[in-house]
Amino acid sequence: MAYAALILLLSKHPGFEMKYLIDIRSLLVLVSAATCGFSSVSVQAEEPVSTALSTDIPKTALETIDLVPGESFVDQLPASLDELKSLETATVNLVPDYQKATVGIQVGGGQGSGVVISPQGHVLTAAHVVGEVGNRVTIVFPDGRRHLARVAGVDSGADAAIVRTEGKGPYPYVPMAENHFAIPGRWVIAIGHPNGYAANRLPVVRLGRVIQCTDETVQTDCSLVGGDSGGPLFDLHGRVVGIHSRIGINNSINFHVPIQTYLNDWDDLSNGFTPKHELAEVDGEDAEENPEEMARPQKAYLGIRGRDATTQGCLITEVTVNGPAQTGGLQRGDIIRECDDEKVQSFADLVATLKTKKPDETVKFQILRGNRKLTKEVTLGGTEI
Repeated sequence: MAYAALILLLSKHPGFEMKYLIDIRSLLVLVSAATCGFSSVSVQAEEPVSTALSTDIPKTALETIDLVPGESFVDQLPASLDELKSLETATVNLVPDYQKATVGIQVGGGQGSGVVISPQGHVLTAAHVVGEVGNRVTIVFPDGRRHLARVAGVDSGADAAIVRTEGKGPYPYVPMAENHFAIPGRWVIAIGHPNGYAANRLPVVRLGRVIQCTDETVQTDCSLVGGDSGGPLFDLHGRVVGIHSRIGINNSINFHVPIQTYLNDWDDLSNGFTPKHELAEVDGEDAEENPEEMARPQKAYLGIRGRDATTQGCLITEVTVNGPAQTGGLQRGDIIRECDDEKVQSFADLVATLKTKKPDETVKFQILRGNRKLTKEVTLGGTEI
């Protein structure tokens, strides 16, 4: 009976995927068993945006569930039907506000997601979704409203970016909470626009848990696909704890940029500067003046800029003249679908795969050029780490 009630409540909520009702059912079975005995153009903000901790974050019924962080979190399921109902109630009650602030981001032929974190229209997203500082993008709200926006700041190393909407606010938004990290074992909600914004479909909601955290990434088991990149990861207290960055080995082991990355570099990212910890490339003149720079280790270099494709894959938006990609026959507008027999569902997938390659290694790409499927072999270059 409790399961039937849970199905009824969640199925009525737009954007909640039915596959996750199966996950909830599995939890219910376990709980029932237990009761029987056993996740470089400067764009100045016109108004200051506070990143201070919000003191009005609502408490939820989930506070009755104490999920202790640690390696044993996989065993920490709700211990009773009441706790399961608390989890369901917290999710259903909070999701509408999350969805209103989750936007689609369109850049040329590529699409991604983002989340509005101020009434003035500041949007957090992933760097690989929007590209360079100063780029123009279109922000699409769940109700279909569209606003032009400009990329205010990018940290490509961390895959973090801030976009500033150019229209007049106020906009629906969710506040950032300062110094609040995702905690292993805690339930989280991933929201985004899989395969890009779609009219008459609210941002899709997925429930999961945090697997592990580092200073650079948050890893969860929330399912993600291409188009979700840049979307928000929430805890069940209404706090943005991460931004979707890349898909892991499969679509249920995924990585997110910790919210602390944005907070630490807020002044730079919101005002058109590259964060100071970002490494700059050393050109030939610099290397002559600093010969020790040439001894630095190298990483593989392809020589393209890209975005998540509208359907699936990485859309090439720019090819470096005489770079490895151009030499190997890749062109602007090509969509990369595979890299050395590894599926590429997004730009982040391509980046992750190339990180495993070495300079001078030859890589085979399966691409879509118009309606033609082609295979191109590219010998990678090298750039310093």
